[in-house]
Amino acid sequence: MKIIDYKLKNEKATLRGYVHEKSREMPNVDTRPAVLVFPGGGYMMCSDREADPIALAYLAEGYNTFILRYSVGVNEPVYKAFEDADEAMGYLHSNADALNIDSSKIAVVGFSAGGHLTAWLSVFGKIKPNAAILGYPAIIAASGRNIGKELPELCAHVDNTTPSSFIFTTREDMLVPVEHSLQYAAALDKANVDFEMHVFSKGSHGLSLARTFTSSGKAHMVNDEVAQWFDLSIRWLKGVIGDFTTSDQPIGSGKIDSHSPIAVLMSNEKAWEMVIECFPFLPENLRLAEESGRGAMMKGASIRQISSFSPDSYPEEQVDILDSKLAQL
Repeated sequence: MKIIDYKLKNEKATLRGYVHEKSREMPNVDTRPAVLVFPGGGYMMCSDREADPIALAYLAEGYNTFILRYSVGVNEPVYKAFEDADEAMGYLHSNADALNIDSSKIAVVGFSAGGHLTAWLSVFGKIKPNAAILGYPAIIAASGRNIGKELPELCAHVDNTTPSSFIFTTREDMLVPVEHSLQYAAALDKANVDFEMHVFSKGSHGLSLARTFTSSGKAHMVNDEVAQWFDLSIRWLKGVIGDFTTSDQPIGSGKIDSHSPIAVLMSNEKAWEMVIECFPFLPENLRLAEESGRGAMMKGASIRQISSFSPDSYPEEQVDILDSKLAQL
């Protein structure tokens, strides 16, 4: 994994990325979807509880993740935060190849004020996210008076270019009442934009992952019911921007390469000839494996997997040569 720190034009804002490095063992995830995180904090701070814990949770699900700590503070106008968000999205698009991300699969997840910023980018961004996840978002513009900020009206500007959205909140949230989420959901529905919303019965504001390690040590910030939002969001994201590609093609169909099980290679006469040309000792190894009762296990492995265990006998360079030959099939 690589950690990337990008300096935005605004020195008060920072963008940190957690990027998976490519692995020969995982060729189906060379390019990954991205999740851009906007922590909450009432536009006065960026909550640590809604920053790294969120990014690392999505990272563990295979996404490349980024945290925007946008402009905040008493004297900082909120439009600065929007400019930061717009720039961060532009950076991800412009550097998609270097960041190993698919620029058509960038989701933004924001909490509270960060949820407002997520909706703001979804409605007015130069480059809009492909999916938006809003946790207990502060949507209603009039609520800005409570924090001394002038928030833009968003619901009236939701249209069919606004991305599909996932919203979660709690009915007991007294700081940002459920009405905020309901109004945004109604605006999405009116514009015929796909959305999913979960209103949990119990739970206070700012639960983050609702787990003990994001609770600040407070029991009321742990809620197993609300904690379901994360897994629900993963399922929803896969439906909106897609999952990583997999294949269980029947033997003899689909792409054949060094990641294919040896049994698949053996079933294709031309492919097997190429394998033996690169690794003439493999048939003898298979015979010995059969005699020791390990034949099925070896045939179920791929040349690439065997190379990782026996690099001297199956050097990576030779495996690459095999792949170039198999690509001609």
